[in-house]
Amino acid sequence: MRDEKNVETCVKDKSVWMRLLYMILFVILYWVAEVVIFAVAVYQFLSVLFTGNKDEKILNLGKSLSAYVYQVLQFLTFNTESKPYPMGDWPDAKLLAAEADKPKRAPRKTTARKPAAKKPAAKRKPRAKKEEPKADENKPAEDKAPE
Repeated sequence: MRDEKNVETCVKDKSVWMRLLYMILFVILYWVAEVVIFAVAVYQFLSVLFTGNKDEKILNLGKSLSAYVYQVLQFLTFNTESKPYPMGDWPDAKLLAAEADKPKRAPRKTTARKPAAKKPAAKRKPRAKKEEPKADENKPAEDKAPE
């Protein structure tokens, strides 16, 4: 009974339905951004192919579009409640570039190590001495060592 009331209040909540409308809007804007990013990538490739240089203005556009797409995806996946452009500010490409340029290191685990348990020394079997080859009794006496 309690779950039914909870579901009923969530279904009647206008903020949930408004979020759905925003999500639909941002999915459409995401598709547009994908097309523009594809065009930027093709243009940048052709620029490097024919001139050997990257176009700085297009680089900045690509950075800011990447930041915008990131914001849209964060909103669509419920990781943030802040709405991206046009409801919020256009992302600053310089801030994203500064984050991307930071060296990334894996976090170190600070768990205490247990001292290694000493294993008891394995009991070794004494090596058997190699026996010298016995003189063959069938050989002539010359080969035998004097006794």
